[in-house]
Amino acid sequence: MPEKKLPTVVLVGRINVGKSSFFNCLTETGRALISPIPGTTRDYNLGQVAWRKKNFNLIDTGGVNIDNLKNSIQSLLSAKTPKKLQKIDAIETEIIQQTKEALNKADLIIMVTDGKSGLLPADKELALVLKKLKKPVILVSNKVDNQKWLLQLNDFFKLGLGKPWPVSAVNGSGVGDFLDELIKKIKWPAGRPAKKEITKSIRVAIVGKPNVGKSSLVNQILGEKRVIVSPIPQTTREPQDTEISYKGKKILLIDTAGLRKKARIEPGIEKLATRRSLGIIHSADIVLFLTEVDRSLTKQDNFLAGLIKESRAGIIVIGNKWDLLTDKDEKIDTQIKRHYQSNFSYLSYAPLIFISALTGRNVDKILDLILTIWQERIKEVPPEKLSEVLKTIVKKQYPAQASGQNRPKLYSLVQTKTNPPEFTVYIGPKQNIHFSYLRFVENQIRENFGFTGIPVKIKVKQADKYAIR
Repeated sequence: MPEKKLPTVVLVGRINVGKSSFFNCLTETGRALISPIPGTTRDYNLGQVAWRKKNFNLIDTGGVNIDNLKNSIQSLLSAKTPKKLQKIDAIETEIIQQTKEALNKADLIIMVTDGKSGLLPADKELALVLKKLKKPVILVSNKVDNQKWLLQLNDFFKLGLGKPWPVSAVNGSGVGDFLDELIKKIKWPAGRPAKKEITKSIRVAIVGKPNVGKSSLVNQILGEKRVIVSPIPQTTREPQDTEISYKGKKILLIDTAGLRKKARIEPGIEKLATRRSLGIIHSADIVLFLTEVDRSLTKQDNFLAGLIKESRAGIIVIGNKWDLLTDKDEKIDTQIKRHYQSNFSYLSYAPLIFISALTGRNVDKILDLILTIWQERIKEVPPEKLSEVLKTIVKKQYPAQASGQNRPKLYSLVQTKTNPPEFTVYIGPKQNIHFSYLRFVENQIRENFGFTGIPVKIKVKQADKYAIR
């Protein structure tokens, strides 16, 4: 039985009416970045809302100049693009395009207004255009967290969109009543939705310096313009979550904000975005580490590589912008590989791939690599095979101690964890092992069992004297 498609609800409104706060409130997440600076949201955020056993997708669109937004929505109704839209900057053009695409998908539109500011001419203009879309619209007055703001709600009836629902995204007041009304207005698919088996998505973060091509890569993988791309650094401010299904596996692609040196990070939105991106790295299963293949690797690239290694996420090193390389010959691939291997010697376990997010070169190989590394991340080695490898390890190179005169004796090697893999070496009481020998043990584990793209942790414990025979 085919899976029923969830209805799509889209949030629209002028700049700074609190759409992102309302999105976070409805989805019960902190996904959308919030700040008092108008225009913080650029890419749209996609989440899911559950209310009274009903589920729907919710899209929070970016904030733009209301006149431009009005003209862009007007262009949905005709084949021609208004001349006014040809004069605005690249980022706002992309925001407008995404808003149009979101509205095309919408089964219902939520127009968000500011209950504190009251009814403004921009709200009237937007309401007139939304009516022409011939789609259900429900009106919300946000920021109504005080009795005095209720007095001016009647003004919003002038928009002709029915009752204005007073809510506060900050404290949640009025949200329950609003959702009760919303689910009445949605046309739900007939029959009961099929029960879905809950499966964990593979969390894949796309990380790199600003303007390295992260958003272009996401768009190339998805085959659509899901995130905003522009030549302006720091275009992406919020981690953008996009879930896809590939070969029966769910993959959550997270496009993070570009990470610069601490000294160059500006206070405000960029600082918030950077903090969010760093958190995403530590919660990711796999990181696509993007670099620019047409330029020499930098200290910042090495700094980011170190952060990713410390996070213990799986890693794929990607050299993007292959299309910008000049004087290509048969030796160029080998030369660049050596450059990367020299700079990232501590990531020798990570696969390296050269792509062009613009032309699509080698992008089709990335999803297969993700699935391969995921299987390596959850791999469990049989205990008997580890015992055999331990004997081989000791024969090849006898253990070296970190300090003292007595060489340690290795009693057992046990896999104590998966996702990511962790192994424990048990040695005699009051013994220790030199860190270089642990690297040797790790190399032998990789040689025998793989673990491509995955950091392997090896712990040392002293065996109980009663367990030693």
